[in-house]
Amino acid sequence: MRFYRGLQPFKVMSFDLDDTLYDNSDVIRLAEERFLQCVQEHAQLSDLTSEYWREWKWQLVEKDPLIAEDVIAWRVETLRNLLIHHGKSAVEIDRTLALAMEEFIEWRHKINVPTESIEVLNQLKDRYLLSVITNGNVIATRIGFEHFQLSLRGGEQGRAKPHQDLFHQTAHYFGVKPNEILHIGDNLTTDVQGAIQAGCQAAWINLSGKDLNSFTEASVLPTLEINHLTELLTL
Repeated sequence: MRFYRGLQPFKVMSFDLDDTLYDNSDVIRLAEERFLQCVQEHAQLSDLTSEYWREWKWQLVEKDPLIAEDVIAWRVETLRNLLIHHGKSAVEIDRTLALAMEEFIEWRHKINVPTESIEVLNQLKDRYLLSVITNGNVIATRIGFEHFQLSLRGGEQGRAKPHQDLFHQTAHYFGVKPNEILHIGDNLTTDVQGAIQAGCQAAWINLSGKDLNSFTEASVLPTLEINHLTELLTL
């Protein structure tokens, strides 16, 4: 554990989900594969590749930058635009959207949550108020996290991290000052910069094995750095 700022007393611990409480890399890759396979099958788009899909996603962002803050809406509208471009009827589009999104969400939640994460949260919930602030599309309760009194998702309840919106909503919900929130996350921009600029405190979970100076995106220092979730129990 390394401290970069003085840790102030806090009452709420907010958590990022992906790559903070579990490894997300293989899950999102498999979910994307199954999503595209479903679209290929039901929309007869056998030549739909991941590269082609990404091109359509970024074309939409160029037209509507804010849509990227809601990853579900971004996916739905990208697919809708792609299917319209390929001449699919309204009935075909609605059917493909429903089936593909159902497939994606199902595989998106096939997450192997470490027992250790559950155990740490079980101990923390007796000492602190716990919440989720995520930019992703995972529903915490669906993967076994019953510990959180509040769960906020970027793009759905407010502007995505690093915008201050969800941090301030969390403070308002629990009736605390922003600096009474300790946000825990793996991303130096969305989690650390977002929390600090919102007036909260930030615990950066660094699982990379690299020093903070190795990350060029680190424009704001966290309150502290941990390398293991269990270190939170010593606070």
